Amino acid sequence: MKNKIALLFILLTPIFIVALSSIYFTMGYAPEGTKNEGVFFNEYVDVSDMEIYDGNAKIEFQDGKWVLGVYITDAIKAENSLYLMRQLNVALNRDIFRIKRAAFFSDAYENDMTQEVKKEYPRIEIYEDLNNALFDVLQTNSVLDFQLNNPIFVIDPYGRVVMYFDPNLDPKKILKDLKVLI
Repeated sequence: MKNKIALLFILLTPIFIVALSSIYFTMGYAPEGTKNEGVFFNEYVDVSDMEIYDGNAKIEFQDGKWVLGVYITDAIKAENSLYLMRQLNVALNRDIFRIKRAAFFSDAYENDMTQEVKKEYPRIEIYEDLNNALFDVLQTNSVLDFQLNNPIFVIDPYGRVVMYFDPNLDPKKILKDLKVLI
């Protein structure tokens, strides 16, 4: 008789816990907010359909890597974000191959600026946003002004813009978020 009671207790405990948590969730008792330090965009937008080129080829997301990106509107303002991206990439250590760094430019910028960035950060991929579609999406779906701040943003391996980080955020918090993402 004792074995039957113990078996019944073992079998019914998970069912009871799932049922109770479902009831609490439907009653409105749910986790609030997120643990992320980054800010999610208002909607996810697929970047792979936009006119973004790295010189010759259109941007592709077939390698399964996350993209840390900066949309550079002013080289001086973006210097901090570019440097921070490089430091985050190094700090990721063994996960370094799951992520790639990218700088996005408007078609209004000169080749001199792109060459300067490429020289300073040799492992960064440089993309030209031909019709400013990416910039418009970033600007309209965020709270920050991308023209003034040049924050780091994240694109998932499927080409969807996911979140961005405030430029004044502690780099350790950004690194913590990136480790969870990738």
